[in-house]
Amino acid sequence: MRPTTWDRIGRKLRSLGDAVAKRTPSRGVWIDVGAHCGESSLESALLYPGMKIYALEPNLSSAARLMGRAANYLVIPYAVSEKNGVADFYISSIDAASSLLPFNEAARQSWIGGEGMNVAAVVTVPTIRLDTLMELAAIEKVDFLKVDTQGADLAVIRSAGSRLRDIHKITIEADITPVRLYEGSASKDEITDYLGRNGFALSEVQTQSHGQEQNLTFTQLSRPKLPR
Repeated sequence: MRPTTWDRIGRKLRSLGDAVAKRTPSRGVWIDVGAHCGESSLESALLYPGMKIYALEPNLSSAARLMGRAANYLVIPYAVSEKNGVADFYISSIDAASSLLPFNEAARQSWIGGEGMNVAAVVTVPTIRLDTLMELAAIEKVDFLKVDTQGADLAVIRSAGSRLRDIHKITIEADITPVRLYEGSASKDEITDYLGRNGFALSEVQTQSHGQEQNLTFTQLSRPKLPR
């Protein structure tokens, strides 16, 4: 039987992960979803060569800038979604604002800094579920998951499925404006409720973007039941 694409991807991810593990002692596993230019994780990879970091970034121009920066920094040019396959990706003129979700035009017009956020292109990108990634890469546990996907953040968490129990700490971005910037994005309450029902407690809040967004950090208190 010929190997499937997912089989080939899994073998490659496991091979890369094994190479990192053999090179230096393990200091934990991070997954950075929406890595952009590595602002949240590349420095840690450089400082702690024993750490293994999987950086997912669907914008190829951003992903290309990260490739080869550190031996323990594994760049995967995929978006994380609730479905394995492909999806439209809206590339913004401000590339950090690119998303799987389209802008809510009314919200964009009132967003501080929104005047520069125009959709420059819509491209098709490959998508992968978080539990699929963990299975393919043979990731037993995740010490830290960072999610910054411009409105699609809760979908990333949901895509972990039952493997959510194997993630210790999560930092996720939430839009806290009355009318959220991206169509279909989850509210802070929806994110907090979902993670709370699945064994996580909110431990830190950092406000950013002129008070329009917050980075919410959750720590697992107990092994949760299957996500609902």
